[in-house]
Amino acid sequence: MFSGRTQRAPKLGTILVAIILVIVGVAGTFLHMIPAVAGYSGQTIGVIAYVAAVVVMLLGIFFRGL
Repeated sequence: MFSGRTQRAPKLGTILVAIILVIVGVAGTFLHMIPAVAGYSGQTIGVIAYVAAVVVMLLGIFFRGL
């Protein structure tokens, strides 16, 4: 089941993608810099960006090569 690795950490590319998503989240929720797109407010887009950042980091932890 496990691949023998005891320390699991996402790669640099995964971390950078998550950082970009967090910046989009901050810009949408706290700074109100993102306009409404396709009927979704900028705050909703920011929250979705936060959730996507968490998912990307979890995938980077559990799947090798991400």
